[in-house]
Amino acid sequence: MTEPVTIIGGFLGASKTTLLNALLARDTGLRLAVVVNDFGDLAVDGDLVSAHGGDTVTLANGCICCSMGEDLLLALTKLARRDDPPEAILIEASGVADPQPIADMVARHPELERDAVVVLADGELVEETAANSHAGKTIRQQLSAADLIILNKCDLLEDYEQNEVRQWLAGLVPNATVIKAWHGEVPVALLLGVEAGSVPETIRTMTAITAEAHRHAHEDAFRAVSFLLDSPLDRPAFLRFLADLPSSVLRAKGIIRLRDEPGRWAFQLVGRRHALAPCKGAAPGDRLVFFDTSEMPDEAVLRGLTKQATG
Repeated sequence: MTEPVTIIGGFLGASKTTLLNALLARDTGLRLAVVVNDFGDLAVDGDLVSAHGGDTVTLANGCICCSMGEDLLLALTKLARRDDPPEAILIEASGVADPQPIADMVARHPELERDAVVVLADGELVEETAANSHAGKTIRQQLSAADLIILNKCDLLEDYEQNEVRQWLAGLVPNATVIKAWHGEVPVALLLGVEAGSVPETIRTMTAITAEAHRHAHEDAFRAVSFLLDSPLDRPAFLRFLADLPSSVLRAKGIIRLRDEPGRWAFQLVGRRHALAPCKGAAPGDRLVFFDTSEMPDEAVLRGLTKQATG
């Protein structure tokens, strides 16, 4: 018996982890396994997902479609050969990964069944970011690989803005199926019950990417800087730090403590929007990860700015 695998893709900040958290918080009646990849050397995403249960395998230090390819294959094989194998496997691809090579690898695995490629798009930012000279090619590859595109964060858009983004997507990926979502909430069947073979060929775009063309092209465009924090952060100072970040910073996340506030906090930043939420079950150690183009400040500069936020 083969294990169905769903690949969840989408650019940095599209809320892939939020979608997985919402899924794992539900009683699906299925035994799920989640494979999480972090673009950066600290497993922040793994902390956030595993806090909601499930069988999580965290892979760090690179895109699973590139430098982590062999480790992903090993992780999937181990899951499929467990005494109590999962009934469904979900792979959260890195925010700068093309999900198509991942789907191709799964399809070739004798113990796995390629289910679907689901790509999330930030409804507020996807069109603008796709025009970015650094990020645009990556986003277009991700969208072209999708069986299903989830237009997320529609709560931040007026109806006419949603329609404009849908029209733009229709022009960019005319054969893709697009659905709207809020806060990563989508029907379970869309993630676990969409088989590539059951989706009409006319609504699927399978872009073939050769190994040479794909050879780490995104490494020149994207960078991750991550480091541990020794002290709790002062909330007002931290918010000022976020406001002063250069526009080249596309995304940031972390697990932090705040001075005079109990517990630990999950921090998320995309564009200029940020969120802080209580976090339980994360591994020890406070840390931050910043994602951006090669124009991002170096680690020493970011460490210095963060140090100021300790008050």
